Amino acid sequence: MAGKSDSVNYGLKVEQGLKYIPNLGEEVIQYYITEDGIPLYEVNRWVEYVSVNSYKTGANYASKFVIFLRFLEVKYKIHYRDVVSKEIIVDFIKYLLYGDEVMVKYEGNRSLNSIQGYVSVIKSFYEWLEDEEQIQNPIGYGVRRNTGNKHTKKKFFYGQIYDFDINNDNITKNLKYQEKRSHLRWYSDAQIEEITASLRTRRDKLVFTTLVETGMRIGECLGLHINHFDFHEGILRVIKSPNVENKATVKTKERDLYISSTLNNDLLDYIRADRFEADVKGSEYLFLNHKGSAKGTPLEQKNYLKILKRAAKRAGFDPEEIITHAGRSTKAQQLLEDREEGIVTDGFIKEEMGWSSIDVLDKYVNAFDARKRKETAKFIVERRAKKQGEDG
Repeated sequence: MAGKSDSVNYGLKVEQGLKYIPNLGEEVIQYYITEDGIPLYEVNRWVEYVSVNSYKTGANYASKFVIFLRFLEVKYKIHYRDVVSKEIIVDFIKYLLYGDEVMVKYEGNRSLNSIQGYVSVIKSFYEWLEDEEQIQNPIGYGVRRNTGNKHTKKKFFYGQIYDFDINNDNITKNLKYQEKRSHLRWYSDAQIEEITASLRTRRDKLVFTTLVETGMRIGECLGLHINHFDFHEGILRVIKSPNVENKATVKTKERDLYISSTLNNDLLDYIRADRFEADVKGSEYLFLNHKGSAKGTPLEQKNYLKILKRAAKRAGFDPEEIITHAGRSTKAQQLLEDREEGIVTDGFIKEEMGWSSIDVLDKYVNAFDARKRKETAKFIVERRAKKQGEDG
C-alpha cells in the first residue's frame, strides 16, 4: 500500500544522488526525477544539462518541473510529449495561483514572480527537447534569432510555450501582487564594523571579512580549500570543485583574488590555532565547524546565514534584511567608486568579480547611481538647512 507521501507526490519525486565524473576523478551532487522509483531518462538528461554550472540550478529546475509532471499526470492523464495546447499551460498557471481540488495536495497562492520561474523552467525543458531533436512536427511557429541567424522553430509544444507571455495572459495580466523582498543590498563602513563586532568567533568574522573584501559568493568562500590560500602571495584562489561535503558551488569564473595583509595574517592565525584544533577529520576545507557532532566538517551556507542573521540582530539590524550576497554587492559598489576615480577599468571589475560579461555590471551601476543621488539629495537638504540656520 502506498504511503501518504506517495499519494501526495503521485509517484513522482526529486531525489539526490552522487555521480562519478571520470575526468575529475570525483563524485558530484546530482538531482534527478523518478516515477515509482524509476529515473525518467529523458527528463534527467535535461536536469543534468542545466546542472553543469551548479547542481543547485538542477535542484531548482527539477523541483519545479516535477510539479508540472504531477499536474499533467493527475489533471490530464497525459505524458509531457502529449501537450499540444497552450490552454494546458494556462490551466497549470491557474493551479499555481488558486490550487485545484482534483489534486490531493492543494497548492495555489504563488506570486507572479514565482509563476514566472515555473514557466521559464518549462520553456527550458521543451527548448532542450527541440535542440536535441527529440521531438518533431512540421508545423512552424515563427522565427527566433540564434547566433545572428534566423531559423524556424517547428516543434509542437515549443511554439506554444515559447510565445506564451505570462505578463499579457488574461489569467495573470491583472495580477497585482509580487514577491516583496527588502534586503540590505550593501554595507556602509560603519555597518561592516558593527556586524563584524557582533560575530562571536574568529572564523565567523573571517568569513564575513572575506565576503566583503573579495566580493566572493558565499558558495565560493565556503568552498575554499586550504591549498586555495597562497599566504606567500596573499591570494585566495576561486576554483571550481565538486565540494560535495558542504554543497558549496562556484558559479562565476575561476580567478585569483589578492587580499589585504591584514586578512592574510588573520587567516594564517586562524589556520594555526582555531582551525588546527577543529580539524579532527583531516579536512581540505578552509572554514570548518568547531563544535558538536559536526566538528571538523566544512561549514555550510545555510548555517553561516543563520550565524550572520543572529549577529546582525545583535547589532540592531532586522535579520530578515540580511543576505550573504550583500558582501558581494558591497565590493561591486566599491569597485564602481574606484572606477569613478579612474583607479580601475571595466575589464578589471569583470575579472575581479568573475563575470563572463561586463553587462552584469549594469544592475550594480543602477543601484550605485541611485545611492549617489540619495547621498547628493541628502547633502543638498542638509546644506540648505544649515544655511537657513546661519541666515536666521
